[in-house]
Amino acid sequence: MEHLISKHILFGYLSGRATPLEKQAVDEWLKQEVNGEQFHHWLLEWELLQPQYVPDSEAAFSALLQRIDEQEEKEVSPPLRSIPTVQRLPHFNWQVAASITILLCLSGWLLRKPLLYKTYQTDYGQTSAFTLSDGSHVTLNANSNLLVPRFAFDGTTREVLLEGEAEFSVRHTHDHRRFVVRTSDEFQVEVLGTEFTVYARPRATRVALSRGKIRLDYTEGTRKRQLLMKPGELVTMNEAGTLTLQKIEKPELQSAWKEQRFVFNNTSVQEICALLHENFGVIVHVADSKIAERTITGNFKAQTADDLLDILKEVLDLHIRKEKNKLFLHNSESSINLIYQ
Repeated sequence: MEHLISKHILFGYLSGRATPLEKQAVDEWLKQEVNGEQFHHWLLEWELLQPQYVPDSEAAFSALLQRIDEQEEKEVSPPLRSIPTVQRLPHFNWQVAASITILLCLSGWLLRKPLLYKTYQTDYGQTSAFTLSDGSHVTLNANSNLLVPRFAFDGTTREVLLEGEAEFSVRHTHDHRRFVVRTSDEFQVEVLGTEFTVYARPRATRVALSRGKIRLDYTEGTRKRQLLMKPGELVTMNEAGTLTLQKIEKPELQSAWKEQRFVFNNTSVQEICALLHENFGVIVHVADSKIAERTITGNFKAQTADDLLDILKEVLDLHIRKEKNKLFLHNSESSINLIYQ
């Protein structure tokens, strides 16, 4: 169906005064490539006629975000899993992306992260699975954030920003566009294959490759380095920036958290305390180094912090004492104080 859009209708659309039918008509009109030049011409004319327009208006900024999110909600896809699922981003063609870029430049919002990026976020104890606009699948672990460009994901590079932990299954594109997971200015993963897990927390960064190939770009001291990973390899970078590479038999176990499972292989109590903090928000103070150094091996189901504490209690023959909002995990020699926040 052909939509005939006049300058009057488009000006009403840009001013937020268009009717629902007019909004739908303009949206359809913008999808047609031949209308791009006319739209940019009218857009510039509309901007010049708005002397009262305040670029740094918080109200206008919030209203624009709301309109973008409302459009996203109309084009969601069915959830991939039964776990809480974040909806996928819609596809924006280049005309719409270019038009909004012009608005950003004119209004001075180019560096406003909430407008440029869509944030997928999980709370403590929650995981979410969703699909990106290019068809790539992402499963986000608890207490994690993934930032995805709202308008530039159709460019030459598909780049996302990760804080926390996530598993990626990347869809290959016919034009071989790069997919990059950036965890910091000093570390990024470029996808040459399909399936991998990235852990990016303050205490360390880990990448496990299940299928395909990926390339790591990282900084060691003042030097830029690269590492090509193969399936079955695990790379860890500690807080000091030291990188280690090791072979693992089952890289898929690195994402066992998708099934709310914890796989321990001579894992220390100190490491499990860190997992309690990262996944459930429980801060653990270890009073005795002997308890902190004790280890556990096994595959355990744990949906809550209490489940994981019960594992420590039963496997290591420890005792839990409750005192108000504090828990004390102890044996005959020392104790661990756990404070819920």
